[in-house]
Amino acid sequence: MAELRRPSVRPFSAKMPARFKSAVRQAGYKSRYYDMRLKGKHPLRLLGTPRDPWQGTVAGGAHILARRFHCNGQVLRNPARDNGEWTASEIWAADNLSDQWRDHLQSFAWLRDLNRAVDRLGARKRAEELVIAWLDRYESWDEYAWRADLAGRRIINWLAYAPLVMDTDDLVYRSRVLNGMARQARHLMHESSDFPPGPDRLLAISGLIQAGLYIPHGEDWLKRGISLLKRELPEEIFPDGGVSSRDPDDVLRLLKDLIMLKSACRSMGHKIPEELVAAIDRLAGLLRMLCHGDGRLALFNGANEGSEEDIRQTLEAAGPVEPLQEDAVQAGFRRLQKAGTTLIIDSGPPALPDISRNCHTGTLSFEMSRLGQRIIVNCGSGAFSPREEDTDLFAISRITAAHSTLVLNNRNSSELLENGLIGAGPTVVSSRRLEERGDAMLDCCHNGYENRFGRRHRRLLYLNSAGDDLRGEDILEVTSSRVEGLPFDIRFHLHPDVAASVLENRNKIKLRLPDDEVWMFMSSGAEMSLEDSLYLGAPGRMQGSRQIVLSSVAGSGNTTVKWGIRRIMDA
Repeated sequence: MAELRRPSVRPFSAKMPARFKSAVRQAGYKSRYYDMRLKGKHPLRLLGTPRDPWQGTVAGGAHILARRFHCNGQVLRNPARDNGEWTASEIWAADNLSDQWRDHLQSFAWLRDLNRAVDRLGARKRAEELVIAWLDRYESWDEYAWRADLAGRRIINWLAYAPLVMDTDDLVYRSRVLNGMARQARHLMHESSDFPPGPDRLLAISGLIQAGLYIPHGEDWLKRGISLLKRELPEEIFPDGGVSSRDPDDVLRLLKDLIMLKSACRSMGHKIPEELVAAIDRLAGLLRMLCHGDGRLALFNGANEGSEEDIRQTLEAAGPVEPLQEDAVQAGFRRLQKAGTTLIIDSGPPALPDISRNCHTGTLSFEMSRLGQRIIVNCGSGAFSPREEDTDLFAISRITAAHSTLVLNNRNSSELLENGLIGAGPTVVSSRRLEERGDAMLDCCHNGYENRFGRRHRRLLYLNSAGDDLRGEDILEVTSSRVEGLPFDIRFHLHPDVAASVLENRNKIKLRLPDDEVWMFMSSGAEMSLEDSLYLGAPGRMQGSRQIVLSSVAGSGNTTVKWGIRRIMDA
């Protein structure tokens, strides 16, 4: 069996040296001396601008012109105003936004939408207002706004949309923007030995490289960035394309960024590193693996479906890829695909604590689709959803019960800490694939409940060669001599387009797809019920759905629940 291991969470005392080093570094950044170090040759112009191959949305641009912001189908309105409008200074002073919204705003990724606005004069004016307000507030180092990955993304977006941001006769403003980019690039240069781990590190490096390519006097930035890129790409992007955050959205985001970086190197006559080309190939292979038949992403660890057109365009830009891979062991994903039926399984532990702010607790959850129709799903991510005092959809979407997997004693398989990171959880997740006569089976296991409850969760998934018969077993294996009876639920969240009805004998549930294809869900070893659920996978939509729940009590020995989904009527 292949195994993925996650180290046990270190005690607070073990983190003290790193925390002390970080505190000292930040104190230095706040000093007047460091502000002086950020001064240098003042760029008078850009040497060029990178081309962003991915367009924003006209609707998103219209929202920004209307003094609101738009991301992932959600609209950010100002709660302090009846019309929901944000002034340029108000949006940067807002302190009650989610981390996801703050990251989106600080990265200036929304310039992609503003660039699609029909009113070009209005778009240039709004861009100038927002950039001036940002410079007024953040021209000097700030712990959040100057975070390495955000600074890297912001430099790239200011460069790519310089024709929008700097299309003005105001020479003082243009000079402030150019100097602001150069100061942020110098900061990245100073911090380059301490970039944060995970995908954020590559975003920071990419920003440093593109600053070196397009800002005059940036030769040292370029040299340092390329050196870091060659060293970090093999570490941060695994041989099977996986990334340490385990978020399919990060796979897509990094792939876009590296494609854009490759294009920038080519357009500026710089040699394209071989490591960059290889990393793009690996990411593209995993991205294809993580897409259902509808061409959109599976919903694991913070990902939403995304745009089919966006993903297709990204894969085309990445170039030819190898045949569809079904095993990404290091990435922590497996895929079963037979005759148009697809299963994608989370076969890895959560991300390490420091990079787990968007990660979920859905170990061994799976999604199932038939051609272009999703059937079994996870709930998705509520990252950009409005957060009410009594309802935090982002937090709810991360719990184990929001995934199609087993929940023991109504507890998450991994600990969700108050600071939003993931603490203790599975330290070992094993998986193996068995194939015989065209049929396939996955045998997976995690120990996330072992320390607390003396049990491991093992899941067997079998799919026949015709793709019309899925069978599963969920087993709670006892690993301790002292265990007590504990309740558990096995949840199967259904896509909103799937109509579910309980048959009269209550031991079967009929699933009807939009094309009138019918599947039958059956189980033994647990009480079956049909309950309400919530689907957050489609950008900008919160949809009611249904979920099948198998409930029982785990006794003193191993407990097994068997279930199956079989197609009984073609479309």
